[in-house]
Amino acid sequence: MPASASRRPSSPGASRLSIGQVLEILRDEFPDLAHSKLHYLESEGLIAPERTPAGYRKYSREDVERLRFVLRAQRDRFWPLKVIKEHLLEHGVDSEVTSIASRPGPSSTLQAVRLDRRGLAREAAVDEEFLAELEQYGLLAEGALFHGAAELEIVTAARELAEEGLHPRHLVMLRTAAEREAHMIRSVARPRSRPGDSAARGEAEDYARDLGESLITLHSAVLRTKLRDS
Repeated sequence: MPASASRRPSSPGASRLSIGQVLEILRDEFPDLAHSKLHYLESEGLIAPERTPAGYRKYSREDVERLRFVLRAQRDRFWPLKVIKEHLLEHGVDSEVTSIASRPGPSSTLQAVRLDRRGLAREAAVDEEFLAELEQYGLLAEGALFHGAAELEIVTAARELAEEGLHPRHLVMLRTAAEREAHMIRSVARPRSRPGDSAARGEAEDYARDLGESLITLHSAVLRTKLRDS
């Protein structure tokens, strides 16, 4: 089934957006989004923008919402593209993401989260001093205007650990290990990104995400065995 099959039909007179306009619309939530990513998602069948006679891509509002869904699923839930594609084909963009509990990924729900600093503190049930402490030890990015689901999970988990006596200063080795793992993954994925090939750069980004998901699974399994054996 083509990628466009699960989209709502557009009215004949609906306006179309250039790739630059799409990037501008999504920039606040996805500041690192680039042409290469959109080209790669198109090559993988996740979106299917119209083409003008001159070959320029033109995106509908439905295309933008589909992109937003795909990018959130990758960023917040670490879903691989094949899982996102299956979900879109079966349920579309507007459905609740509840049919995927047995599939890869750390969660069966996809929740769009965009919080400022005060909202992050409120949702995680912490004060802003605790956020400052997480920033001090590198567990939370300093100076970010908005935070997503991943940051909310970090703060919530850190609060739960702090309640048991494991404060942010005790978690520095976790941050250091994550930085080293991210560097290792990027070094493996980098050769797939070829200068001037936007699809290849997008493929490298998603390859790195898939490697990260496998590393998360491995880390969780190893930790469980060490706790079992202790």
